[in-house]
Formats: sequence, structure tokens, C-alpha cells
Amino acid sequence: MAQETQRLIRLVNETLDFEKVRTNKVALVPEEFDASVMLHNLVTQLGKKAKANDDEVILKTPAKLMMYADQDRIVQILFNILQNAIQFTEHGQITVQGRETTTGIEFEIQDTGIGMTQAQIDQIWERFYKADPSRMRTQYGETGLGMSIVRHLVELHHGKVTVTSQPNQGTTVTVWIPKVDHN
Repeated sequence: MAQETQRLIRLVNETLDFEKVRTNKVALVPEEFDASVMLHNLVTQLGKKAKANDDEVILKTPAKLMMYADQDRIVQILFNILQNAIQFTEHGQITVQGRETTTGIEFEIQDTGIGMTQAQIDQIWERFYKADPSRMRTQYGETGLGMSIVRHLVELHHGKVTVTSQPNQGTTVTVWIPKVDHN
């Protein structure tokens, strides 16, 4: 009963958050922060879940990766993507990368999980879509709102998110956030 209550609370909170994002009622609060520290914290935070799936998480990021964006929303974006990578990978490997490009900051989360077909990739941005319905009632994130929220938050940052995947070979999600002159 407690697990079902927690699931319903997550569903309500994610639905409310999605509606705020969808209707542009989210005000970004940009700040300068070290994305490498953020990535280390994120990998640590989700480490227990990865270990439960017997996944190895590899973090590749420079010692310092400064960016100017809404840190809470960048964490939310990457948390959703990494959570999905862990959820759909068992006994595999997940590589989390952060790097600076000439035009922005790029994050890449690559897994060796179950992968998706092109038809599934095309639908993951839809509300309540689940690429693998058999895993709807897992302990973590089963609302089908995560990737829809990700796309909207990335767009609010004027960035791009792309997904490549092959069934039974894994998925790569790349998020690019443009450099912003905040001086």
C-alpha cells in the first residue's frame, strides 16, 4: 500500500510538473555552475538503483565543466534520462559524458540496454508513452512523462535533445545546451 501511495504521488507530481512546463509556467533561473560536480552527484544519487540492476556506470567529464543554465532543470533533465538508462539496462553498462563544444555544453548518456525501434523513438516524446509496457509498474519512474518533460525543458534552454537506439543494443541520448553570454 505504501509503494502504491508513493507511485501515485510521483504520478501526480510529474503530471503537475509536466503541465507547468508545457504551458510555459516554468521560469528558468539561470546561474553559473560546474556541470562536472553536478554529474558526479547525479551518478552517486542513482548509484544504488544502478547497482540493483547490476549496471556499471562510467562517468567521463573534465575536471571542471562550467555552464550557465538553470541548474535544477538541467539536473531534472539528466536525472530523467539516466533513470531511464538504468531502468532499461540490466547487467550492462551506462556511460555518462559531459563535454564542452564550440557552441555549448553537451551531455551524452549511452546504455547497453534493451534499446528501441525507430517507431518507439518517435513516440517517446508523447505524454504517458511507455516504450516497454511490461515495465510499467517498476519501483522507479513509471509515469511515461519523463522524456516529454525532458524535451520541453531542453527547448526552454534553447537546446536540442536527440536519441539513437537499436533494439537489444542500447540507446544514446544526447542533450546540447547552447553557451549563453551572461555578462
